Amino acid sequence: MSSHLQLHNPALMYPWEKRTLFIGRLPEPLYAAYGAATLLISLGKSIAVRVNGRTLQGGSFLIPAGIQVGIDAGIETVALLHLDVLGDDARRLQGGFVHQGSGVVVPHGLHVEEDLRYLLGGTYRQPMASAHLYDLLDATLEYGVAQIGQASTIDPQVQATVNFIKQNFQDNIPIDELARRVHVSTPTLIRKFKQQAGVPIRRFRLWHRIYESMIFISAGQNLTDAAINAGFTDSSHYTHTLRTMWGVSPSCLFNREIRAEIIPPVK
Repeated sequence: MSSHLQLHNPALMYPWEKRTLFIGRLPEPLYAAYGAATLLISLGKSIAVRVNGRTLQGGSFLIPAGIQVGIDAGIETVALLHLDVLGDDARRLQGGFVHQGSGVVVPHGLHVEEDLRYLLGGTYRQPMASAHLYDLLDATLEYGVAQIGQASTIDPQVQATVNFIKQNFQDNIPIDELARRVHVSTPTLIRKFKQQAGVPIRRFRLWHRIYESMIFISAGQNLTDAAINAGFTDSSHYTHTLRTMWGVSPSCLFNREIRAEIIPPVK
């Protein structure tokens, strides 16, 4: 088999509410600070990740939320699996990784890695329906984390805050009001949220709006309308946010170099 998969044109994007999956080739180098913990898997040879001046080589990496990384995948096809925003996936997967500084970790005895590589490589060659792939991916992750880790505790006040932001993603609800709704002080909610999710509340809100924009784009809206309807101030705000958090512009991701095909979840 070739060291890298035959290109699917365009790349694939599966936005789910709990996780988001990208499979394709990346412009190099790409610098991003993801809003959720992210499992990066090369579907071919080793790739490079740069963090705090160090360059790590490997076939897969677990990148914490909010950590600035540079990714150089060369010609290799990669899968970027953005895990659940409350960090449960990441905490349970960490038992199969070894820390390499600045929070970025590489696998050590992670049996689920090859299962994921097989599943995602097959999806790139022959795209699956959204619901079917999600079920397979969920089962693979559940089996893998059952072997190496324990379920973490999700703070109910943070969970309630996340749910409320998702339900009102177009609104810039003040953090003071969010805290009142879950019956804690503002400093307590800020601390609990950052501890649980790995990013501040405002950054999570932007991260979720990116997901909502993908749903609007998949429904046929242009980039500007999708950005506004997802809660961004304007297209410039959307572009800045996507560049910061994903490392690419909307036009690069959806229209030009990458040309990701969004396969939306079935409502």
